[in-house]
Amino acid sequence: MPVWVRPGPLAGEEQLLLAILFSRDGNMNGKACVFVDGENLRHSLMDVFRGDSLFNATHYLPRDARWSDFFDWIVRAAATDSCRRLRTYWFVIEAIDCRPYGLSQLGDIANIGRMKAALRRHERYQQQLKGLNGNELADAVQRIVGELRNSQQQIELKFQHWIAVQNGIAIQERAVEFRRAGAIPFDLIDKQFGREKAVDVRLACDMIMLRDSYDTAIIISGDQDYVPAAQILKDSGKTVVNVAFQRRSGKLLPGGARRLNIVTDASVIVPYNTLRSYMGFDAAHTSVIDPGQQAA
Repeated sequence: MPVWVRPGPLAGEEQLLLAILFSRDGNMNGKACVFVDGENLRHSLMDVFRGDSLFNATHYLPRDARWSDFFDWIVRAAATDSCRRLRTYWFVIEAIDCRPYGLSQLGDIANIGRMKAALRRHERYQQQLKGLNGNELADAVQRIVGELRNSQQQIELKFQHWIAVQNGIAIQERAVEFRRAGAIPFDLIDKQFGREKAVDVRLACDMIMLRDSYDTAIIISGDQDYVPAAQILKDSGKTVVNVAFQRRSGKLLPGGARRLNIVTDASVIVPYNTLRSYMGFDAAHTSVIDPGQQAA
């Protein structure tokens, strides 16, 4: 039967209980590896702190977060003090695919027709190009292509900033390693990111490939795509734990984490105030609940 463990004294409803679902025998020990779906974590942070004016998403990640301490806390919560964190593997994209592709070629005079057809699929450009022909059309298309190239340069600079933040975390934090795979599309016209590709596959493959190096796998993601990998690890004799986050209201973030609950051995729910403190939003760090502290 699952066991719900209440941490030490709670101060009000905002200091919500830490929920830990233990495995059947309640015994987890040895070495743990934390596997982080980078984009999933980033969007979870934005969802948790939306409306609190704490996390500016333009910073990519919280600037003052104590990542090593945060991951160690999760391991203690998931597997008690008898388990140590071997390493955190943080999976992120290795490239951004900007669309439409081949702007340098599409901007050539010879390809004006192709670019015009591509642009007219978007409402914002239909009126701009309506009724234009010859040199007027060529000038308008080349102007738009120039705007799109500027947007591409800006998003590429942003991506370089992401990489710099990741490298800084890898240098400053203990046993945190970034692994890159796949890409995320960015529509230069609509100014929107699409769905990342290959990151979840790399994470699932590495969890399985590295299974001889750890006893407990901890997944930080709300993606149900990890369910098959979790089942394989369980069949290999490993303990699998997933992590979910609570909003200030106490409600869990929606998503596939609920589906992961079905197949994983345990689930750690990170209370709002605990997450807030580890992300560096509380200067005194006084709201962190040690998972080893339990109510009498």
